[in-house]
Amino acid sequence: MTIRRDDPSGVPEPEGAVLHGVIDALLYADHQLRLTYRPEPGATLVRLIGEIDATNRTALAETLARAGHGDDRLLIDIGHLRFIDVGGMRLLAKLCQAGAACVVNVPPSVRRLAELLDLPLRDGALDGGAERDPCPSRQG
Repeated sequence: MTIRRDDPSGVPEPEGAVLHGVIDALLYADHQLRLTYRPEPGATLVRLIGEIDATNRTALAETLARAGHGDDRLLIDIGHLRFIDVGGMRLLAKLCQAGAACVVNVPPSVRRLAELLDLPLRDGALDGGAERDPCPSRQG
């Protein structure tokens, strides 16, 4: 399934959802959260759009667990989140701490919340331009 501008989830589509002729595939959608998927060279990019709370956290965890492909890095783009509760932060931190994923496009407010909660978020670079890549390929 691909994203359409008339998506009934009600979650607004971020700018750039269609880049260079590539359309993101829809992995999950509810009334407040949408997850899209796009393969990147050596990585799987999952974009989180909307809000994460107790009503969709289990579905988020299940969808992210299925999203990775082999040794490819799982990159979770959180730049389009409008809200994330503490449970959502813990979920992302757990994935990062286990080496299962890295987050990208981390808004300053989310970075600060992670620091206040002492939660480790491995922040990877989408363009590979970082001097040191904190998000290596998945190990198994």
